[in-house]
Amino acid sequence: MMDSQTGAPSVAIVAVVGAGLLGSQIAAMTAASGRDVRLFDVAPGASEGALNRLRTMLTPVIAAGDLDWDLDAVLGRIRPVETLAEAVKSADLVIEAVREHLPTKREVFAEISRLNQTAYLATNSSSLPSSLLADVVADPGKLVNLHFFSEFWVRSMVEVMGCGETTPETLETMAAFGRSLGLVSIVVRGESKGFVINRIWRAVKRESLRVVDEGHADPEEVDRLWALFFGTKIGPFGIMDSIGLDVIADIEDSYIAVATDPAEHRSRVLHDHVTNGQLGQKSGTGFYAYPNPAFTRASWPRQSASDDDEQGQAD
Repeated sequence: MMDSQTGAPSVAIVAVVGAGLLGSQIAAMTAASGRDVRLFDVAPGASEGALNRLRTMLTPVIAAGDLDWDLDAVLGRIRPVETLAEAVKSADLVIEAVREHLPTKREVFAEISRLNQTAYLATNSSSLPSSLLADVVADPGKLVNLHFFSEFWVRSMVEVMGCGETTPETLETMAAFGRSLGLVSIVVRGESKGFVINRIWRAVKRESLRVVDEGHADPEEVDRLWALFFGTKIGPFGIMDSIGLDVIADIEDSYIAVATDPAEHRSRVLHDHVTNGQLGQKSGTGFYAYPNPAFTRASWPRQSASDDDEQGQAD
C-alpha cells in the first residue's frame, strides 16, 4: 500500500522493542499519528509500566499546551505484548530501543529478522551505526537508524541514516514516517558515528567531563557558564542527568572503543556516579539532586547553590 501524498509505501502497524524512557516516547508519538503500536520489553511488566509513565509524563505537557493530544486515545492505541513474536508479527516497521550495547542489539535484530522478513527495521541507537547490524538481518536494504530524541515535544526531530545497503526507497519511506509524526526528518548522507547532532553533542559531553575530571571546575559551574554563554536553561551535565548516566556511559564507551585519539579515556566522574547508582533524574540523584535540581532555581545560573547557602546563613 502506498502513501497518497509521498508515493512511498505506507507504515500502518509499528512494533517498538524496548519500553524504556525513549522507547515509550517513540510508541506515544507513533500512536498519536493514528497508527497501531505494539510495545514489547523483555522485563516483565515493563510495557504496562511504560503506559503509566507516559500518562504521568505527558499529562502536564498537554495541560501546558505543548501537545494537542487526546491522551486516552493515544495510550489506547499502544498495546503491550508479552513476546517479541507477538510484537513484530505483521508489523510494517519495527523500531528497536534497547540498551546501547552492540551484542544485545545484534541478538535482537537477528531474532526480529527471523520473525518478520518483510518489515522495515530501525534502530534508535544514538551512537551505533546500523551497518554493524546489517549482517544479521535478512534484508539490509530495509535497515536504517531512526534516531529520535527524548522530550520530542521540545526536540521535534529525527535523524535517518542508512546501513550502506539501505535502498533510497527505504530512506524516503522512513523520512516520510518521521514527518508524519510531526518531526523534522533529516537524512544523513553516508555514515557518521553519532549522526549529526550527537556527533556535535558528543564533543560537548567529552570536553565537559574532561574539565571536571581534570579538576578545573565542578559540574554545576560548567553548566552555569554554559547557560550564561548560550542563553539556555540547562547545561551539559543537566542534560546528561535527564538522559541517564548509565546510558551516557554506554554511549561514551562505544565512542572510546573505536577512537584513534590517545587522549580518549573513560570519565572518572561519570563512571563513579554510575558505580554508586547515581544515574541522574531517574534515580533521584546524579550530577544534581532531584526532584528540584539547582538549575530550576529562579536565581540560577547567576547564583550557585553555595551562594544561596551563604546568603541563608547571612540572613
